[in-house]
Amino acid sequence: MKFRIHLLTPVNIGNGVVLSQFCDYIYDKSFVYYINHDLLAKELARRSNSDELLDRFVLIAQKQAGDSIKDRFKLKSFLEEVGLDYKQIAMKKIRVKHEIKEQIQEQAKSAGQPFIPGSSIKGAIRTALISFLFELEHEGSILEYLDAKKRENYIGQNYFGLYGEDNLKYLLVSDTMPFPNKDLGIAKFFTFNLESEKTTIPIIKEVIAKDSTSTFTIKTKAVGNDVKPEYVFLQEEKEDFLLRIINEYTRRNIEIELELLKRCKSSNVKDIKEFYAGLLQDVKKADSAAEAYLRIGSGKTFYDNTIAQNLSKKSLSQIISKNFKKADANFFPKTRTVLEEGGSKEVPGWVKISRLVG
Repeated sequence: MKFRIHLLTPVNIGNGVVLSQFCDYIYDKSFVYYINHDLLAKELARRSNSDELLDRFVLIAQKQAGDSIKDRFKLKSFLEEVGLDYKQIAMKKIRVKHEIKEQIQEQAKSAGQPFIPGSSIKGAIRTALISFLFELEHEGSILEYLDAKKRENYIGQNYFGLYGEDNLKYLLVSDTMPFPNKDLGIAKFFTFNLESEKTTIPIIKEVIAKDSTSTFTIKTKAVGNDVKPEYVFLQEEKEDFLLRIINEYTRRNIEIELELLKRCKSSNVKDIKEFYAGLLQDVKKADSAAEAYLRIGSGKTFYDNTIAQNLSKKSLSQIISKNFKKADANFFPKTRTVLEEGGSKEVPGWVKISRLVG
């Protein structure tokens, strides 16, 4: 099946690359300019004192974090001093709503264009499938399995198997087609505590902007007795079953999230409450034969990444107390990742996927 993916909120899926505020970009008048280092080196090499200039540039690059604020402007000053217009040696520029002066974590890209890896989409689907299968078992049996095997990184091994025997080899999810560069943005990711109402220092990340769209494919290819009968969602041409499971998983998580958000009376989460209230109605009305809602990338909560929605309060409390020593099991998780966009707050990572016919 070919799908359209529509970003309901900004999405970040990092590629591990971090851009330095000292040598990789320049912020100026609502734009971030990414420096083309190859072009910069060529321009400096044309100067009669090229060796000296290159040494000075390297020195600026080596300083990095820990210096005083004034060091953040050394690159811009250096380029102006040697007569180079940084706008002319920029590989791209991105409009931003806030001043950017920290490191920037890059979004995953293909040939320089942002995209969403199929592994990120499949990972979110996998969690929903584990949650669905969990409901078919007695809670005690899975908890005993987890404890006995000391599964610190549980990904449904008891259902799907491991490595080459993983039944999810019958579920193929492609990368999205690249998004146009105009859809690439930069956002400040804050951690907000629902109880204390305090906000952490932001982390700066590239994002694919809200309302951006692309396409990708999902294919199920199990035939005959490749998988157990209850794994019908992996059978060839049975992709529709996946959408129903995803929507049910998402619906229950949103309901839990709204209950937790109600405990915070701060106006700081008003926008987020309204978003989730609207999203819940959209999920309930969704045609599960043709569309589904899920969360991917940076900023997901404990519930978005686990099967916690299925656990009894007693079991959940035991797991939280064991793995999060300082946490209050009756109010968990307390922190949320939020973005500020034009004065309003958003939560990252929400997308809608819709089946394309023909």
